[in-house]
Amino acid sequence: MVSVTYDPALVIASVLVAIMGAFTGLRLTSGLRHLDPAARRPRIAEAAVALGGSIWSMHFVGMLAVSIPLTISYSALPTLLSALVAILVVGVGLIALHFGARTQDRILIAGTLTGLGIVSMHYIGMTAITGNCVIAYKPIGLVLSTAIGIGSSILALELAYRRRTWLMTACGAVVLGLAISAMHYVAMIFTTFEATDTVVFVATPILSTGTLAMIVALASFVICGLFLLMAIPVENQARLAMRPVGVAIGVPGGVPGGIPRGAPVTVAGASGTVSVPPKADSALSKAYVAGGPNERKPDPALSGRIPYERDNTIRFLTIEQISAFRADGHYTRVINGSTEFFCPWSISRVEKAIETAPFIRTHRSYLVNLRHVAGFKREGDKAFCFLIGDREIRIPVSRSRISDVQKALGLQ
Repeated sequence: MVSVTYDPALVIASVLVAIMGAFTGLRLTSGLRHLDPAARRPRIAEAAVALGGSIWSMHFVGMLAVSIPLTISYSALPTLLSALVAILVVGVGLIALHFGARTQDRILIAGTLTGLGIVSMHYIGMTAITGNCVIAYKPIGLVLSTAIGIGSSILALELAYRRRTWLMTACGAVVLGLAISAMHYVAMIFTTFEATDTVVFVATPILSTGTLAMIVALASFVICGLFLLMAIPVENQARLAMRPVGVAIGVPGGVPGGIPRGAPVTVAGASGTVSVPPKADSALSKAYVAGGPNERKPDPALSGRIPYERDNTIRFLTIEQISAFRADGHYTRVINGSTEFFCPWSISRVEKAIETAPFIRTHRSYLVNLRHVAGFKREGDKAFCFLIGDREIRIPVSRSRISDVQKALGLQ
C-alpha cells in the first residue's frame, strides 16, 4: 500500500470552496416563495449549479491536495460526469424543497438527496483516476462517508431553512461545507492506493497540481460571487413588500400541494403597476399553525382580529380594517388598503373567523369586505370589485359568483 500525504494549504482551500458554494446555493434560494413557479426554476437551476459545482470543485481541489509517490492522471469523461451528477441530484433536492409546502419530511428528502449527491460525485470522480496504481475502497469508509454526507446535509438545511436570515444561512452553509469536506476526507482515509506491476505512461501536466488547484478554487469563488450578485434583486423585492405601496399579484395556475391561486389583483398608480409579493415569516406560521391543523377553531381571544407579520413581528388587524383576503397555498394574504401582508391562516380558517363579518367570497381564492367595495364592473363573462383606497384595486369575481356579489351589493 502506498502512503498518502496532503498539502495543508490545498486542504484548507478545498474546505473554503465548499463553504462558499454552500452559502451561494442557499442564498440563491432565499425569497423563492415570492416568485411564481415559472420564475423559481431558473433560480433553482442557478443554485444547483453553484452548490453542485462547489461540491465538485471541493473534490477536485481535495484530490489535487493528495500527494502519492506514483504518477496518476484524470480521465475527462468520468470527471465531467461526476460534476453533472452532483448538479443534477442537488437540483432535484432543491426542487423537492421549493415546490409545495415546506415540511420536515421535505427537508429530510432534500437533505438525503444532497448527501447522496455528494457521495455519488466523490466515488464517480474517483473512477477518473488512471495511472500506475489500483484503488481499493473499504466498506466502512463508504458507510461512514454516506452517513456523514446525508446527516450533515439534513442538519445544514434544517439550520438554513429554519429562519432565512443571513446568520442562519451562514450557519447552514458552514455545516454543509464542512459536511462536503468531511465526507470527502473520511472516504479518502478508507481508500488505499496500490502500485501496479505494469508501467503506464502518463503525460506530464502543463500546470503543477498546486497551480491548477488554486485556479479551480479562484474560479469557483468568482462564479459564486457572480451568482450572489444575481440574488440581490429578489431580496430587494422581498423588502419592498413590507412598504405601503400598491400591490399587483399575478399568479397563474396554482401552488403544488396547496390551494389554487386566483386571478390577478391589479393596483394602478401614477407610476404604473407595481408587483411586490409580501414576505412570509416562518416564525409567525409556527406560532399560529404548529400543534394542530390550520382549520382548527379560532381562539376566542383573537375574535375580531386577524394575525399578520411585519418586520419580523406578529401584529393584528381588526376585521373592519381589512379590505380583502387572498388564498396563497396553505396561507393567506391580507389586503389592507394598498398594502398586503402575510397571514399564517388558511383561507378556510379565515372564513370561519369572519362568519359574522360583512365579507363575501368573490372567487375561490378571494374574500372581500363589502364595506370596502367602492365599485363593481362587468366585462363580458368577467367581473371585478373595486376597493376603496388611494389606488385602484380590482378583485376578480368568478362567473358563478357574479349574481351573488351583485345581490350583496344591492345591484339586483
